[in-house]
Amino acid sequence: MTTVRTAAVVGAGAQGAVHAFGLSRIPDLRIAAISDVDADAADALAARHGARGYRDLERLLTENPVDVLSVCAPAAVHRDVVDLALAHGVTAIHCEKPMALSYGDARHLVETAAAHGAVLTVNHQRRFDRMHRAVRDLVQDGTIGELTGAQGYCANLFDWGSHTVDLLRLHLGDPRATSVLAQIDVAARKRVYGAPTETAGIVKVRFDSAVDAVIITGRDERLHPLGDNGIVLQGTRGRVEIFGGRALVHVDGRDPQEILESVDPEFAIELGGVDPAIIEQTALALADLVRAAETGAEPVLHARHGLAAAEIIFAAYESSVRRGLVRLPLDVLDNALQRGLDQGLWAPVTEIVSTY
Repeated sequence: MTTVRTAAVVGAGAQGAVHAFGLSRIPDLRIAAISDVDADAADALAARHGARGYRDLERLLTENPVDVLSVCAPAAVHRDVVDLALAHGVTAIHCEKPMALSYGDARHLVETAAAHGAVLTVNHQRRFDRMHRAVRDLVQDGTIGELTGAQGYCANLFDWGSHTVDLLRLHLGDPRATSVLAQIDVAARKRVYGAPTETAGIVKVRFDSAVDAVIITGRDERLHPLGDNGIVLQGTRGRVEIFGGRALVHVDGRDPQEILESVDPEFAIELGGVDPAIIEQTALALADLVRAAETGAEPVLHARHGLAAAEIIFAAYESSVRRGLVRLPLDVLDNALQRGLDQGLWAPVTEIVSTY
């Protein structure tokens, strides 16, 4: 007899709709409920999937057996949501990035999920991007020679930068970071999806692979000639530049090879203006999580990768506050950016509420 798993989604915004769509495509998985603080939003998304809308997550979990939970609520509530889900026996949780507002909370998510025997993933869905996978294969095959360094460019470190850091780790072979040296500026009290971020910064990450990465953040000036969000991989024979859904592979002075992001046509749908590539990659990530929960295999987006990115980000903020090098593993559990703001280390002159 086929076992039908049940799923639920917390957060009925655009990304919640993306997760619900991805879950709806998984065989033998039924979406039972959608939860959101906005009851109308929860009901509307639930109606699209034959589910029930809730405003109270605890009531949802009490009234419905849930095997798989997608967490699309703001990072500030991730810890409470995951704790509640684990207490109600949820065994597979897919959590949107960023993981949490502090390194301590990010660690708590990973450690608590493991203690409950649950599988936790973080939606750095670009690991499923065909273009990035093709680039990873080229790098592993030695097309650009031996890696000598990498650069990342992003609007801010905490939100956009979580993808940037994760992709840098992916292309460098998922090395362990050993130290971080950074300086950030907070010219405005900037919040992205409710989370505080810097307005500009530069971060140097040393990995145990002996290949360093430098990350530059900000929005005031163009970060790189090819775009504001991307990465560059440097090798002894060439380099790869990845910006805006396009990778340019430069080898030995020849004309660059172009690799373009591609999306299966069935994902070219309208879901709140979300990029179809994100829709497809998130669907693949959710399907991979369910397979991992069923087979015991490690999922591609295992939360250990999300925690590794979070450690680098929070270490960068800590380095800026200390004005010095931070050696890892990180032993500070709060958010140094927020601590520095509370202590008056920066004097922001305006306020920005943004999505990037």
